[in-house]
Amino acid sequence: MIDLFSHNLTAYESAIEMLAETGKAAIIHPTGTGKSFIAFKLCEDNEDKRILWLSPSEYIFKTQIENLKSASGGYVPSNIVFYTYAKLMFMSENEIAAISPDYIVLDEFHRCGAEM
Repeated sequence: MIDLFSHNLTAYESAIEMLAETGKAAIIHPTGTGKSFIAFKLCEDNEDKRILWLSPSEYIFKTQIENLKSASGGYVPSNIVFYTYAKLMFMSENEIAAISPDYIVLDEFHRCGAEM
């Protein structure tokens, strides 16, 4: 089970409201404050949903999973598919459509404004 710190629980609850109202939400917190744990909590609370988690590098995925395992006693949601932004660029439209996510997590969101 994932227990969030109070500042992240507040952000999580706000994000859930935003997702219900608009279908999207962004968590804007400083580096190292647990934004990935907020996204992992979304995965945990929606085990029946498929989550596409995009990030700039595989190293970031591995580090986040290690941190989650350490903090949660080994728990890792099984409904996450990890891809890098670069991999997604080289996938065909059919391959991308086959992912068919219910939620998309854009890790390192500030990098999403790049043309490629």
